[in-house]
Amino acid sequence: MSQPEAFGRYRVIRRLGSGSFATVWLAQDDLLNYPVAIKVLAENWAHQMDIQYRFLEEARILRQTDSTWLVAVHDVDVLPDGRPYMVMTYADQGSVADLVQRGQLPLDEVLRLLTEIGQGITVLHNHGTIHRDIKPSNVLLQSSPVGQRVLVADLGFAKSIDEASGFTAAAGTPGYMSPEQSIPGGDLDVRSDVYSLGAVAYELITGRPPSRPPVRIPPGRIRPGLPPALDELILSALSVDRESRPADAKTFTDRVRTIRMAPDLPQAVPWWQRYRMPWQRTAALLVSLAVLTGTVTASAGSPGLSLTTVRYATQQLRVQVPLVWAREFHTGREVYPAAGTGSEPEPGLLVATDADGWSSDDTRSYGVYATVVPDDRGLGGTGTGPCGSAPRERELDTGVWRGTVWEWPECAGNGSFSSAAVHQPGVPGTVYLEVRQPGYRPDLVDEIINGTSVN
Repeated sequence: MSQPEAFGRYRVIRRLGSGSFATVWLAQDDLLNYPVAIKVLAENWAHQMDIQYRFLEEARILRQTDSTWLVAVHDVDVLPDGRPYMVMTYADQGSVADLVQRGQLPLDEVLRLLTEIGQGITVLHNHGTIHRDIKPSNVLLQSSPVGQRVLVADLGFAKSIDEASGFTAAAGTPGYMSPEQSIPGGDLDVRSDVYSLGAVAYELITGRPPSRPPVRIPPGRIRPGLPPALDELILSALSVDRESRPADAKTFTDRVRTIRMAPDLPQAVPWWQRYRMPWQRTAALLVSLAVLTGTVTASAGSPGLSLTTVRYATQQLRVQVPLVWAREFHTGREVYPAAGTGSEPEPGLLVATDADGWSSDDTRSYGVYATVVPDDRGLGGTGTGPCGSAPRERELDTGVWRGTVWEWPECAGNGSFSSAAVHQPGVPGTVYLEVRQPGYRPDLVDEIINGTSVN
């Protein structure tokens, strides 16, 4: 298909890719001044009503779920020749398949991607839908205020769970599809998607998809040093016997998240495992060492955790937070400061695994809350604070920030809680921060404070 000038009001810029059933174009919505991706049914399927129905059903599912973890459909229309097209989110950072091709990913990054992919599939399962074609090229990446956003895409093979019994044709991609998907009348359920999640996990970790089932080689044999729990999880997801797999995408995702939260998670792969052909890859090694130096400088004292910068424009506030906590991002969120004596909540920036549960007395939400308050705000006088016990108090002087940190190493069995009131000498205003984390890491609290700036 030659490049068209426009689809309705959307001006076409270039082709992004094409498959058996559709072509995807990058276009510009000149009315809203925003880039979009437009998926158009291929010409050879224009008169196949079942294919057209499947195409439109994909759009309906994505529109009805309307999730942060799925590609969004903004509009649907029909070309003069009768072919439907859908206007979708443009993923400006490519796909997870592109990441795999660039080289081995840090384990923390792998687990972040798996967590977010799993959340997208969980949304589909809660909607009563099986994806049936989960693979790295069907997971897209988009820029966002907290770094990188994962978007599950391409629901062309998706089916209702209620219709999953007795599929008459195989559907999916070899290497990622469950054994029962290749059998006509395979009586599928959500555990078919769990198998595909296990296959994607295997490839993200090792750089290659798993072998044909039964898969007997754990990813840790290809990439030594993995947590045993991760090997166990992936092999169970890839089990031929679906009764041995995690029950659904949520169960799989929760276990990935638990592994990622472990304080002893390996931070990086030893260089001798990463570069098995040093004479052919000397240049790559030198570049990686340069990048590693910058990364260590930016995240010293934070083993196993990658940091990302979030911004609160209203207060000109920037804070570096662990990427693992950046599941939900809110600005202007009103929180009662645990170290404050006032009765009014302060609007600020909140990045957390569960923003709604942040202020609960029995929260397992981990993240960072930060705000800028006047110097006379009256911070201090914490009493027992949010944890029912007196805090440890210490003075902080990083050379840039001075102030006080109050810490509760154990907070009602939900990890640790820290609050801090810091200021820059000679600069008006006090930055108040709260940090909730699964373990007691005062070094990480200091690193977050060091990565904070107001300008």
